[in-house]
Amino acid sequence: MNAWETVRLIAGREVRQRLRSRLFVVSTVALAVLMTGAAALPGLLGVIGPDVVPDEPSGPAEPLSIGVLGSLGEVERDAIEEAVGPVEVITLEEEAGAEALLVEDRIDVAVVPGERVLVPPSSGALAIEPFEAGRIAEALALVAALEDDADRVAEVLGTAPLPVERVGDGAGAEAVARLIVANVALVFLFGVLIMYSSMIINGVIEEKGSRVVELLVEAVPVRQLMSGKLLGLGLIGLAQTLTLFAPPLVVLVLTAQDLVPPDLGGLVGAIALWFVLGYGLYAVVAASLGSLVSRPEEAQAVLVPANVLMVTGYFVGFVVINAPEGGLARVASLVPFTAPYAMVVRQALAPPPLWEILLAVVLTVVTIAAVTILAARIYEGGIMRVGARVRLRDAWGRANR
Repeated sequence: MNAWETVRLIAGREVRQRLRSRLFVVSTVALAVLMTGAAALPGLLGVIGPDVVPDEPSGPAEPLSIGVLGSLGEVERDAIEEAVGPVEVITLEEEAGAEALLVEDRIDVAVVPGERVLVPPSSGALAIEPFEAGRIAEALALVAALEDDADRVAEVLGTAPLPVERVGDGAGAEAVARLIVANVALVFLFGVLIMYSSMIINGVIEEKGSRVVELLVEAVPVRQLMSGKLLGLGLIGLAQTLTLFAPPLVVLVLTAQDLVPPDLGGLVGAIALWFVLGYGLYAVVAASLGSLVSRPEEAQAVLVPANVLMVTGYFVGFVVINAPEGGLARVASLVPFTAPYAMVVRQALAPPPLWEILLAVVLTVVTIAAVTILAARIYEGGIMRVGARVRLRDAWGRANR
């Protein structure tokens, strides 16, 4: 039996062992159903979708109730109606009465002619001036400025404002969609790498604790054992990831197209690529570290170096979101331990040149190969030692050369 067949058999064993776990299968399916339901919820509730514009108005507008301290001239009333539509004028004797009516929500606006416009108190932390109040204040100011020239006031108020256009507004929806994809991809990548690194290290510890590894080592070279374990868990991880995220993605494409960038297929491919490379890089580190301990409670402690690298890459990814073309983003894209995070963000927001992507992939693959050689030696030196935690130097020295 050649090396590849051995690795394939070990990988198949890992896959079958995980699929036999009812908890693993049921929890994966249940979580996929919940995530799919969550993805469908915005579309079902109408949160996302085209604005609905009625063909005809539902009925005549309700008059705006205005409290006026004193009297309101005919030109002033006409100007107000030109600005906000029909109004119901309520004459008031004093300002305190106007304030009380506003607080009780019995009138919409109060006017002190020639002085100011009063509005109800704000119910929130951010006070926003009602649109109608601004239009009324504008109309009364025009009456005063144009010296009661009713025709001129009506002409000015009836003039449509110039259109306001945001530069690059045509790509606004796509930019928002790309930003959402970048954030989701970054969180997804960090979550799955942390999860599968823990899965690998716990799997190694379980085998050491059950002494199954002693039987395996007698039949299989240690380095092929590690490669098969990583391949099998990687296939399980990929299958679980597709089960969890493919259905919600399809639902989003069907129900919330505003959140989907035009080149979604390319972005999904980029996410898959950096998931595979990130897994390959951190999985070998986790396997080698897992071989140093024999008790589950020691797993997180020994995984600290890998976690620090993953958390660092995660935060670098958020920095890259703010400046995808900056110097830090370019450097982080070429550093193998941060490249998965930086590149997945850059490819989502502002795709870098092809040569940068290829160079980042090559550097990451070369690093995976180098780390695998080092990790295999540590794994070989620590996998058979059960009991106290093995020091890294001892595992390195005990490996068969």
